[in-house]
Amino acid sequence: MPPVNLSLDFSQPGGLARPMSAAISSGYPALDVMLPQGGWPVGGITEIFCSHDSRPALALVWPALARLSQAKRWLAMIAPPNAPTRTELQTEGIDLGQVLMIHPHATSNGLWAVEHALRAGTCATVLSWVNHADRHAMQDLRGAALAGNSCGLLFRPERAVEQPGIDSLRLRVTPTERQGLYVELLEQRRNRVASGIFIEPARLFQTG
Repeated sequence: MPPVNLSLDFSQPGGLARPMSAAISSGYPALDVMLPQGGWPVGGITEIFCSHDSRPALALVWPALARLSQAKRWLAMIAPPNAPTRTELQTEGIDLGQVLMIHPHATSNGLWAVEHALRAGTCATVLSWVNHADRHAMQDLRGAALAGNSCGLLFRPERAVEQPGIDSLRLRVTPTERQGLYVELLEQRRNRVASGIFIEPARLFQTG
């Protein structure tokens, strides 16, 4: 799981990765039914709004990341506030050799790193933690994901749901007392809840 500086060399043997399908199954059949494209959209951005601790929400993406890593695709994690440990990643079935941890220092560098990783064409999925991004920045990220045929997963604080959105998938994730997650699909324009579902992952990272 190599650390990466801002030179960001995402090359891998064989050049650009082969195109993926239009969506990556989440690994949760009921969630795939709720998601408009039947999974995490490829060539697009998913905004996942959650509390200050995003670790429980990561359980939503572990099954997809595990499959992608076993297929030898790069998984980039940019500016995670509480990075998962090697043991946690291995427990989820993720190949550590396919994980890139990137820790830019400045907000501008952070967004630049996300855009560069999405546009590179070799990262199957780019996970990033973005507190603030204006409409122009979000449009740049969406364009980069489309150009790189990558799946962009942005974990954002719940208050950021009021910031301008783009043509992206927007979800709000709330841990429940039943040791599960309540996932709400938000309408793009008005942030109204379109539908919701309870997910009970095999494991949830403990908070606090």
